[in-house]
Amino acid sequence: MIRRECLDLLAANVTDQLVVTSQSGQRIEWSHLSKHQGNLLVGMMGCAIGVATGLALALPHRKVIALDSDGSVLLSLFNLATLGNLRPKNLVVYIFDNGVYSGSRISYPTATAANTDLEAVARGAGVVNAHTIRDIVDFKSKGIEALARSEPAFLVCKVEESLLHREIPRPDTDLAENKYTFVRYL
Repeated sequence: MIRRECLDLLAANVTDQLVVTSQSGQRIEWSHLSKHQGNLLVGMMGCAIGVATGLALALPHRKVIALDSDGSVLLSLFNLATLGNLRPKNLVVYIFDNGVYSGSRISYPTATAANTDLEAVARGAGVVNAHTIRDIVDFKSKGIEALARSEPAFLVCKVEESLLHREIPRPDTDLAENKYTFVRYL
């Protein structure tokens, strides 16, 4: 499965949802695809799930989407315990798991390339609606359907390593200005 195909499907289905991205390849691809004012482009790895969980709890009437990566989740596993305990019904977390740290000019395997199963880790932390999606057909059903449900979802999307984000110009949006735009949108 290709991350860009998943993001294209998500972009076509985002209306007024709030979207939080981590500092990784999907942030670059998402900011290129979507100019939605409800996008919060977090400039650090490991923070998207925590920020999105906070937004979901503070704004229970809004659907919140987190776009994260295997590397970011592995850097901040404590977020899974928080998510498993709080279980905000308006939060959908998409983890694009390509098995490598590929945001820079090199690619180095993450633990998910070997024995670490993020769905199992999430379930162990109390995230009951955790699933692994391995193909685009499954993403179209489980991944897109999660947007309409009133329950938390943690979707590990097993994607091929893609270097497309290295070819796309980095977002020219200043992260501070993005934050102000996002707050005004709220």
